[in-house]
Amino acid sequence: MAFTLPFHLHARLPTSMCRMVIACLAVSSTAVNAEEWGQPGPSLSVAEPGVTLRGEPAAPLDAAVPLDRPAPRTLAEFTMLAEQSHPKLRAARAAIEAARGKAVQVRLYPNPMAAAGSPQIAGPESQWNYYATQDIVTAGKLRLSQQSALREVQRAEYELIRARYDVLTEVRQSFYALLVSQRRVEIFRQLLDIAKRSYDIGNQLAEAGEGSKADVLFWSIERDRADVRLLNAAVYIETGRRQLATAIALPRADIGPIEGDLFQTMPSFDLKDLQEAVVQANARPRAVEADIARAQWDLERAVVEPLPNINVLGGYQRQVGPPQEQGLMQVMMEVPLFDRNQGNIRAARADIASSRADLRTVELDLATQTSQAVANYRTAQRLVEWYEQFILPKARETVQLTQQLYARGEVTFLSLLQAQRTLTETELAYVEAQADRWNGAVTIADLLQLDSFPPRVDAPATLPNAPPAEPVGRPAPVPLPAP
Repeated sequence: MAFTLPFHLHARLPTSMCRMVIACLAVSSTAVNAEEWGQPGPSLSVAEPGVTLRGEPAAPLDAAVPLDRPAPRTLAEFTMLAEQSHPKLRAARAAIEAARGKAVQVRLYPNPMAAAGSPQIAGPESQWNYYATQDIVTAGKLRLSQQSALREVQRAEYELIRARYDVLTEVRQSFYALLVSQRRVEIFRQLLDIAKRSYDIGNQLAEAGEGSKADVLFWSIERDRADVRLLNAAVYIETGRRQLATAIALPRADIGPIEGDLFQTMPSFDLKDLQEAVVQANARPRAVEADIARAQWDLERAVVEPLPNINVLGGYQRQVGPPQEQGLMQVMMEVPLFDRNQGNIRAARADIASSRADLRTVELDLATQTSQAVANYRTAQRLVEWYEQFILPKARETVQLTQQLYARGEVTFLSLLQAQRTLTETELAYVEAQADRWNGAVTIADLLQLDSFPPRVDAPATLPNAPPAEPVGRPAPVPLPAP
């Protein structure tokens, strides 16, 4: 027996939300097409490696790089390893699968109930009956519930995107921090060579009667200081390698010297355009938009909740003596006299308003982060350019002139040492400015969710006078001159 209610509810969404519904075809093509009477669609599964469903063992998180594979050296190689092995990505993929499963479950029709009983079990008038009941869900409640659940699937997909770029950002930061440490070690090694040669020259001058023991002690202190700084820099190398190994989720991987252009040219960005591009490209606002769509579907679901479902009962009853056969039929429905779901409807409307406010908050937060990142990036880039154009050339020219004057005997060895020390400190400050520049670039790439790194000239919001599309490396660093 079927009953048809004389009303229908049509849920309507804004155009932007409709596009988001279309974006979830991977789920809706299977789950939404399930029959109204509860026949589920095909089972959903996540095909990405690393997700364990039904108890398969996951790959070990701390496995080292296979022996038959050469040690990674470039940023692209480290990025590939991180995407293959990082547990954050496996957890995000599993969260998508869980949301898909819930979306399938909420569309399933309630199961019928079968029962047998006896209203009178003794005597000649004993009766036995058999019956089944079925709830008929009205007003498209299952469809509305699933549409709300599909928005959770969308949010989980956007959270996977953000998890991926969080991993990429950590790898990029660790990679360039290690690259800076490698360059710092090169400078300290050159400084130690200079200090050792200076100490030998000071010893020779003292033996020839042209210097004093105090001069020798001074050169010895300079040598020891350079030795300690090199040892400390080597410690940062080892720490940086372990941090990079952790960033790719392979903490026991053996990492050697890495390859990268620390002095590579990168584009400049327009702040206003970059803020708009970040809001459009970043997955955080899209996740909140999915929340808004979910809240809208929840409101539609709350509105139809008072419309009663219908419970239908049908069965057969037999009386023993005198023999008598009877049919059973019953129809029940709840009368929404007092509870018309007023409170839940009110809460659902407030949830929509809260989600819209959250979207605006996220957009403002991204705009603030973008302005801070651009400020750090611009100041570091300007400092790098200042060192390249003015400070480093002057420091190097000062050392060359001092060497010439020292060779003619016009200045003391202390003047030459001071010039070399100034050049060393300038080189170190230049490297630190490069580190700040790369940190800013990594942050901007994270906000824009750029797959290609370093940023290219065709990245969003780049200025017209940006460098060429193919990155142009700076000339190789000039070694520190010998005394």
